[in-house]
Amino acid sequence: MVKVSILMPVYNAEKYLHKAIDSILSQTFEDWELIIINDGSTDKSRQIVSGYSDNRIYYIENEKNLGLIKTLNKGIDLCNGKYIARMDADDISLPPRLKKQVDFLDKHPDYLMCGTNAAVINDQEGHTGRIRNFSQNDFLQIHLLFSVPFVHPSVMIRKEVLQQNRYDEDYKHVEDYELWCRISKQGKIAN
Repeated sequence: MVKVSILMPVYNAEKYLHKAIDSILSQTFEDWELIIINDGSTDKSRQIVSGYSDNRIYYIENEKNLGLIKTLNKGIDLCNGKYIARMDADDISLPPRLKKQVDFLDKHPDYLMCGTNAAVINDQEGHTGRIRNFSQNDFLQIHLLFSVPFVHPSVMIRKEVLQQNRYDEDYKHVEDYELWCRISKQGKIAN
């Protein structure tokens, strides 16, 4: 059994997809599988993914565009890892990301999920800002009353938690926020 499944939905992401996949291949933690689900792209996303030969990369194509929520829920069923990490096709994960999150969740079995802070970059990868979130459970629980304290493509969640708490299709565009609110009622959360 693999330790981490990285779930990456893709829709017309040819501009950034190479860098997103390469950032996963550059992780210091290597016990992972990358589940890439192409959600009806009409660009060169398929060709980009097929250019990789790493046997930890699994490529699935939806027959038609299902949208983000249905694609994520489909992906949950395809993940084999103890933990599921989210990743977007237009984001970059720094090399220690997975290791830091796995170490945290392994050491804290009472925590259901953890996210990260983030750097905001432009098309040339120049830093244009930072996203700094509260890190401790108590502050995050309160913060959820007002806004989203997690960077969606940076979270790692215990697989059984996601299997029991799917993304809700009634919350299009805020599916992540609604999910974090539900999960936070069941246990501890962290960044």
